[in-house]
Amino acid sequence: MKEIIIDTNVFVRFLIKDVLFQFEKARKVFDKIEKGEIKGLVSILVVNEVVWILENFYELKRGIYIPKLLQLLLLKNLKIIEVKKSLIINTLQRMEKQKFDFTDLYLSQIADARKVFSFDKDLKKTSKE
Repeated sequence: MKEIIIDTNVFVRFLIKDVLFQFEKARKVFDKIEKGEIKGLVSILVVNEVVWILENFYELKRGIYIPKLLQLLLLKNLKIIEVKKSLIINTLQRMEKQKFDFTDLYLSQIADARKVFSFDKDLKKTSKE
């Protein structure tokens, strides 16, 4: 199966639908991934950037964009390159319910028994539930 790496702007165009011809191209790619015609690969860096852009540039609320982003990331033939997909899904689900940012929640998830050294006081509050 052919593999493609998907960039941030593809997710953003699909979720925002502000550039119609790019939205249509993105939709076709996600349809092919869903049908198993191609395998989509995404970096955790892309996920982090998508979250940042949607919140900070487009000023979307988490309850609006996270469910849509999760729907895409949960496609069977879409894989996260660097880590298990379940880690990213869990991080986004926690983010939807909490005020912490993606990076803080991700670091708290991967820390296990280790301590995350940070000057960010809120990071201590992200401990796993």
